[in-house]
Amino acid sequence: MKKVYKNIFGEVISKAKAEKLDDYHLYYYDKDTEVLKEIEFLTEDEIYSINYFMSPDEDEEQIVNYLKEKSDLFDIEIRESAGDFIIATNKMYSLSVDEQPLISKTVFYHDDPENFICSQILDNETLQPIPERTTKCWYTLDENGEKYAAIEFSYQEDGKLELAIDKTPNPGNDLEWEHYEYSTFKNLQNHIDTDISYYKTAALLPKTVDKE
Repeated sequence: MKKVYKNIFGEVISKAKAEKLDDYHLYYYDKDTEVLKEIEFLTEDEIYSINYFMSPDEDEEQIVNYLKEKSDLFDIEIRESAGDFIIATNKMYSLSVDEQPLISKTVFYHDDPENFICSQILDNETLQPIPERTTKCWYTLDENGEKYAAIEFSYQEDGKLELAIDKTPNPGNDLEWEHYEYSTFKNLQNHIDTDISYYKTAALLPKTVDKE
């Protein structure tokens, strides 16, 4: 593995400089592929959490045992493609609280892997999504050309839209934000040029997309 030290702002620094800081991050890259495998988050030279990026051919049980030796707090992520989308499945372990992980699925566009469009918490036993713990975001650009989550969506137990909060009237002033429900969704759609029917329910992916 290739090790790269970074400060909390993501800037590459030397090992010597890192060890003088209260907080720094240690990135591990596969030497052959340059693929990021692991990030250790350190404070006062002690690991307080780890993000591990698991490939499909790795054994999850072995990875869990490996990470347990290093920290009580760690997150294992595996990514897969689905058409124009990336689905990240995360298992967040906090062993001081519970042996069972918090399992979630998060969807991104391939060309925008930083901004999620859907995040679901799964039931540990059934591995089915919990609709009322699902969040979706629709993005647009602000007046400075910066992308932001312009509309945020939450859902009811039956998976139908509970509330859409539209920040586009004035992103910086929540008093001007507009609110929509399942019954008034068509009014929100009328304000948006693109089809946003995906956001009307808690479904993980648009209906036209099949996982590969």
